[in-house]
Amino acid sequence: METQLQDTVRRAARRAVWIALAGAVAGIAIGAWLSQGERPLEVFLTSLGCAMALGGLGAALSTMVSQFRMKHLVSAATGGLDAAEQRDVQRAVLSGAPIPAALEARAVAHAHVLEVTLPLVTAQQLFLFCGIAGSQVIGLASDVTSWFRIVLVGVLVVVGAITVVQLRRSLARVRRFLAAHDDVPAERASAPPAQS
Repeated sequence: METQLQDTVRRAARRAVWIALAGAVAGIAIGAWLSQGERPLEVFLTSLGCAMALGGLGAALSTMVSQFRMKHLVSAATGGLDAAEQRDVQRAVLSGAPIPAALEARAVAHAHVLEVTLPLVTAQQLFLFCGIAGSQVIGLASDVTSWFRIVLVGVLVVVGAITVVQLRRSLARVRRFLAAHDDVPAERASAPPAQS
């Protein structure tokens, strides 16, 4: 299951990168065409904004679709658990909270899933914020003194950076959890907990 998930994530990542590159190239061409005869700064901002918007939003949409398709692989580790048990597993992996012995194998399996999928989620957030910021850069091209748009782009950059940092920290916590539970055999981690 883990190998299948890794292969699926790798394919999704490659597809997103190609879509981002194709969108960026198309965006530059569209931006240059839309801003013909304008000042160089406007041509640059329009082309940059179109490249960011098309490439970023296209790649973000691609990763969202991929995540939806792999939902059954992602949820397999916690399948059959009730909401409280799922919260316990999530807290144990991401915050180091104590975990009942019966759920330890499920927590390890869930951590392996997160280790594989969190980089894709991080890329998705980067693409999404890039696309949203690009749409504002396009508007900025027609009014380079618009403080609202300048502030909005700045806020998007800051929020995007914070989001990526938080996701990277979550990945580090997942890896610490796995390092602390590397004695749990793979067959136990993929098996459902014993019923009481």
